Amino acid sequence: MTSPLDPNLKCYQDPHEFRPSRWYNISAESESFVGFGIGPRACIGRKFTILESIYFLTVLLKDYKIEPLLSSGKALDTWVREVFDAKCLIALAINKVPVRFVRRTK
Repeated sequence: MTSPLDPNLKCYQDPHEFRPSRWYNISAESESFVGFGIGPRACIGRKFTILESIYFLTVLLKDYKIEPLLSSGKALDTWVREVFDAKCLIALAINKVPVRFVRRTK
């Protein structure tokens, strides 16, 4: 049986604890986490998963537009600053993104 996250204690402490911050300072060349694997035993479904994700987002955005969900009195530029206070490393880590999906009219 394989685990979706490799619980390799040499790479990180407490591998079963949910702590996204552990990925903030890992270089792209690191072997600490390789989600789809590498080399001859890499996941054969990697390309399919990426294509499926792109398809899903395309269909979603074709039918819906995404609007920011602003609290009363909050300006759009404040919302943008709070949401995009991000770290772009191995994966984009962003804050909570309060949005609503509004069905597009045809």
